[in-house]
Amino acid sequence: MNRWRSIVFVCAVAVAVTLSLSTSAAPLRLTIGPLETDVKDYPVILQLDEYGFTVAERARLGVFVNGREVSSQADDLDGDGVPDELAFLIDMQTGKALNVCVRPVKHHKRFGKEVHAQMYLKSKEPQDGFVPHSAEGKHYFIKPVTEQTFLPDDDSYHSMHHHGVAFESAQMAYRIYFDKKQTIDVYAKKTPRLELDATKWYPTDEQLAAGYGDDVLRVSGFIGVGACKPWNGKKMVHFDEVQSRTQRIVSQGNIRTICEVTSNGWNGMTITTRYTMYARHRDVQVEVFCSADGTQSDMPTTQLVTGVQRIGEANFYTNHKNLVASFGTAFPVNDTVKYAKETIGLAVYVPAQYAKSLVRDANNNLVLLEALPYVRYYFTVVSLKENNPPARTDGQFFTFAEQWATTLEKSGLCAWPFSHVR
Repeated sequence: MNRWRSIVFVCAVAVAVTLSLSTSAAPLRLTIGPLETDVKDYPVILQLDEYGFTVAERARLGVFVNGREVSSQADDLDGDGVPDELAFLIDMQTGKALNVCVRPVKHHKRFGKEVHAQMYLKSKEPQDGFVPHSAEGKHYFIKPVTEQTFLPDDDSYHSMHHHGVAFESAQMAYRIYFDKKQTIDVYAKKTPRLELDATKWYPTDEQLAAGYGDDVLRVSGFIGVGACKPWNGKKMVHFDEVQSRTQRIVSQGNIRTICEVTSNGWNGMTITTRYTMYARHRDVQVEVFCSADGTQSDMPTTQLVTGVQRIGEANFYTNHKNLVASFGTAFPVNDTVKYAKETIGLAVYVPAQYAKSLVRDANNNLVLLEALPYVRYYFTVVSLKENNPPARTDGQFFTFAEQWATTLEKSGLCAWPFSHVR
């Protein structure tokens, strides 16, 4: 006998998902929507523990829309060897629901990889597993890793090629500095495609001439875009005095990549920031998990902030208390002879339940986050390096950012009750 259950995600709108499930191997039939707005490449995440699929079936699940299989990805987020989430993307039209079927398949349709993440240890001398590499006029050796931990006295920033984990979709690429700053830097593409496997963040002169992208933001000691930083009550500071620092590539597949940065033992707590980027998206979802003594805990007195930095002499943009943006032109690197100035727009949206107030200094436009054990927000970037950017002026970009934030609100994405909060 079939049993029916209904899941409702509540936000500015309600997104209803209704499913039918009989035996563990029976097809799972879902109705998604309707939504109050059009959304292309709408991410749907299923918590597999809730649906009765066996361990063996979870790795063979296929997602079908109108009878045709679409690209999907089963992820093991907690590292126990069992997939616990299934992710896929669908296009939604205002007011229209979409029927989806999920079932084990013997042979998946082949889908191309649309996201990428990479992290490399660096060595001055040859070692087992390391290969020669050259970047920025320097020669050394690199080795791919998916997780790395450093102690406070280690030079983690210089021990990693491109200074930390990097990840991308075809639209945009980002890296996270592996040090106390944990700042996010930006790499923009002229043509939508995956590039980091070829350029490893630093394109050669030949690659630049062939139309590859490059770094477009000089973050210095600023917030960059969407980084999570401590706020000491007066100013933005860094994650100093930790027991250790960890970066991890949690997952990468056809349609999403997930990377984490953890500050262990900061103010007696463990702060883990998780970055999820979906295929065909330029924006990134950020989740912050706070724990003490192995259990969830509210943030300490020193709270956390996110936001955007000023670019050149341009002005900031703010909408209420949960959308901040900036748009401007500046040199992306110290070399002002070889490289030209870049014009980019940065935006961060914090859902209202996680945004406490706005704070600002001379170089950063910030949102103070609520002191909760779990916080979620989003960031996005547009660069005039792109051949066809969605915005070319500050006014166009701020309108783009407003529309992006509105879509997040109306689609219900800001209210998903992620069961993997820890």
